[in-house]
Amino acid sequence: MRNQILENKEFNIISRSIDNATKCTVVDVSEDCFTVKLHNDCKYEKDESVELFTMTSKGQLYFETIVKDICGTNVSVWFPLSHKYLQRREFSRIQTEQEITLNYNGKNITAQVSDISAGGLKVITQEQLQLLEEYKISINIENKVVETIFEPIRIETSAKGFVSSGRFNNISNYDRIALVQYCFRKQIENSNK
Repeated sequence: MRNQILENKEFNIISRSIDNATKCTVVDVSEDCFTVKLHNDCKYEKDESVELFTMTSKGQLYFETIVKDICGTNVSVWFPLSHKYLQRREFSRIQTEQEITLNYNGKNITAQVSDISAGGLKVITQEQLQLLEEYKISINIENKVVETIFEPIRIETSAKGFVSSGRFNNISNYDRIALVQYCFRKQIENSNK
């Protein structure tokens, strides 16, 4: 795993507070720790637990570790004791059951979400959606409402209705990181069952 932690490698870093989620770049690697430069100004504390993840050729590398030291926007963290390769997708996808409303040109369409990731979702509707059109959505993720645009990129039919898979457009970094964190937590909870 240490061969994945190289200078200039970009990671996402998250503390227990979603407000402390940002991208970071490895600036130094030593024997027992490595240092990252935060892309945004966030407040981390010494001995705080943090999660880091990045995409690799083996899949999404994920690990938890502890902050060793802080110097401005540079945060040194200990090498983790363990790590996981979660999947090959850029974003973790989890199964869910939630009803949402899609708004298209002022018309509301009820949809059942079957899975979600930080990059998009899959919904089941009774009427066919239009490929590559923009549908406004609001989705509740752990008592936080994420508002974005859903753009269907694949539509199939099933016994339940029309199954549309698509991506999020115009999603804020804050909302995307909230979705990443939510999906990771759910994926880890499911793998520990």
